[in-house]
Order: sequence, then C-alpha cells, then structure tokens
Amino acid sequence: MLSQRALEAFHTVLECGSVSGAAEIMNVSQPAVSRLIRDLETRTGLRLFTRFGGKIVPTPEARQLAVEVERAFVGLGAIEKTARDIRLGKQSSVSVAAMPALAHSVLPDTLVELLEARPDFRISLESMQTNNVIRRVATRQSQLGFTSPTRHEHDVDLIRTVELPYLCILPRSHPLAVREQLGFEDFLGHSVVAFADNTATGSMMNRAFAQMSESPEVVVRSHLSSIVSALVLRGLGVSLVDPFTARVHAGQGGLVRPFAGAHRFRLAIIRPRGMVLGRDLEALLDAFDRQLDSYETSTV
Repeated sequence: MLSQRALEAFHTVLECGSVSGAAEIMNVSQPAVSRLIRDLETRTGLRLFTRFGGKIVPTPEARQLAVEVERAFVGLGAIEKTARDIRLGKQSSVSVAAMPALAHSVLPDTLVELLEARPDFRISLESMQTNNVIRRVATRQSQLGFTSPTRHEHDVDLIRTVELPYLCILPRSHPLAVREQLGFEDFLGHSVVAFADNTATGSMMNRAFAQMSESPEVVVRSHLSSIVSALVLRGLGVSLVDPFTARVHAGQGGLVRPFAGAHRFRLAIIRPRGMVLGRDLEALLDAFDRQLDSYETSTV
C-alpha cells in the first residue's frame, strides 16, 4: 500500500521544485524526504525524479502520476475544510421531510429566514405524503419530519404537536363570500371540494358530515391541499383547509373566512428515535416557530 506520507513528500517536491524546500515545508530533514521519495519509487516501480544541472527534475511518469495525486490532495483538502467548518459551526447540512401543505408554504419561509442568518447552512427539503414522511424519518433518511399526528410509532420520537385553526376557502365570486365566518352547516346547498378519505382533514370532514342531519355535497376529493385550493379557485366549490394552504389561496386571489367549528388542524414534528437534535436542528425549529406565530390568529 502506498504511504500517505510518501505521497505528501512527492506532492510537496513537485510544488516547490526541490527536496530542501519540501523538507522545510514538511518540517523534516532532507534525507527523510529523499527516503520517502525512494520508498514511493520502490512501491510504484516508477522512476519519479532525475537530477539535471544540480536540480531535481520530475520524469514524464512523475507528471502522469501527479495528476491523480493532485486530485487526491484536493479531495483531502476539501475534507479538511469541511471538518473545520463543521467544528466552527460554519457549515451545516439538514434533511427535512414534510407534508405538502407545509413544504410549499411555511417551511420555505422558514428556510429563507434561516439562510439569511446563516448563509453556510445547507438544507434538503422533501415534500411527500404523511406515511412517507414517517417512513423517511424512521429510516433516518431525514432528520426532521413535519406531518399529521399518527398512532404508528415507526421508530420515531415526537418532538411536539402544534394546533392551529382551520380556515374556509372559496372563490371570490361565491355566494358565501358575504359571510363573516363559515361552519359546515353553511356548506349545505353548495358544492364542496373535500380531502381524500385517507387524510386527517378528509377523515375529520367525513365524521362531521355524518353527524349532520343533511350532508353537504362533495363533488371532488384530493389528497393534496394545493389541488383542493386550485379546484376552489376555479369555482368548483368551497372547502376547509389548514392555515398554510389558506394563505397561499388568498395570495392567488381566493377568499378566506374563519371556520366556526371546534375542529383544529394538527401537525406533528418528529425525529428519528433517540436522535439528539443538536444546535442546527434547534435553529431550524426556532425559525419555524417564529414563522408559525403569524398563523396563530391570522385569517389568511
């Protein structure tokens, strides 16, 4: 096996053009550098240097070998820099998985705030359905997950749950636009865009409608909040959504009204079981909490 020290001597002699210069840089004696070069020549079976006019000159074989050695030293330098940056808190890499309602709204705002304060922070944000968020965190592919509360543990730890008000969304020309707030009973006689049965909001709406003497008419369902909003904007009905989707809906020209019911939107923040958050993840959660403040009482 080639000696890392011998490769360092070879690299240094090439850079400074002399054994004495390499010895000074490496803080060793000239004979020590010469021994390292001879050892490398023995192990590679190559003649690496010749003497000409009192100077040491690299052979063509040495120049060919130098290409790969230089590549290796650049890689080692990058590793050393990364390790130093991590030690000094100058570089971070965080992987986050989130349900689409958050991945397309509050989390991008969170990352903007975080990167303004810490430009060297590096983040991966993945959008996926709830079950996939849980699975990704459980298998430690993501360090944080933002998802709907679940009874399935899947080897994850719950950091905390958050409750926020649901909001009603409707197209600007809808007859219910004159109402200050809306409840499920107001949906009667109007088309409803609902969430899929296998989502937390869809399941909640199904239970609520089943308890009513007369149920609103659901014309279309989707598992994605962005699709629900898009359908409502196109006049297909009214719906109930999380506050993140409602804000995006309002920004696209739709109307938002407070929901009169007692139901609340709930989200869970999870991590791999037993994993310590560390200061980088704590910084991300702090930024998320600051963004969350504006959703606590806002109607858009």
